Order: sequence, then C-alpha cells, then structure tokens
Amino acid sequence: MVRFYYQDGNRLPQHEAIVKAFTVAVSKVIELPPLVEVCLYNLGKNVYGGIDMFRINRAGVNIEVPLEQLPKILTHELIHVHQKHTGTLKIKRDGSSYWHGVLITKKMPEDMPYEEYENLPWELDVKHRLDQVFSDALKLVDKK
Repeated sequence: MVRFYYQDGNRLPQHEAIVKAFTVAVSKVIELPPLVEVCLYNLGKNVYGGIDMFRINRAGVNIEVPLEQLPKILTHELIHVHQKHTGTLKIKRDGSSYWHGVLITKKMPEDMPYEEYENLPWELDVKHRLDQVFSDALKLVDKK
C-alpha cells in the first residue's frame, strides 16, 4: 500500500499512478514495509528525492522531475527505504547514521560536500543495486 503526501494538497494522478506501479513492482524485488509513504514535494533544484530521517517507510520525490525520470528516482529512494526497513541503515534523532550497526557519520547530508555524501556506504549500496532492481521492477510493470 502507498500513502501520498503533498505540500499543497493538490493531488497529481499521473505521479501517483507511476509511484504506485513502481512501488508494488519494487516490493516484489526487494523487501519493503507493508505501507510506503511517498511525499511528492518541490524539493528545489538539483534535489531529486530523499528519505525521511526518522520514518522507516517514508521517501520523498521532487515533483519537478520529468515523469520519465520518476521511476528510477523512486527506485533509488525505495532501496533506501529497504535499507532502513531491514535495519541495515539506521539514522538516530541526533543525525547519527549507522550502517550494519557501525557509526558512519554524525553529519547531516546538507552539511557534507557532495563527494563525501555520494561515498557513504548506503549510497554506494544503492549505486551498486539500482540498475538491477530497476530493471527487474520494470519487467514486472511491463507485464501488466
């Protein structure tokens, strides 16, 4: 099941259809929580998506990205949801981030240079898995 959140309350049916179809497909490829919450917000330039630091089952996607890019960006964020759901990635209220139980950083993402952020173990894990998870999910969506 997918629950949507909007900044302005205006629903986006095309976005919702893509997000629902891909969330269901990705959930057949990797384990996701029974309820996934997706925030469809304007996240500003150069921000495609993100995960909620505190809610295990919530991800955000920038509504400004072209619809054809939405599935891959969503898949990236759903892999992070998977990481949090399975306990591989844990983020504490103080911003401390743990990977497989090991403290990796106490910095917030916005306080890191991009190169440091993209080399965090959970980002490297997504880079490693994204194409395969996306491809497998796409095949499932195409079967419908």
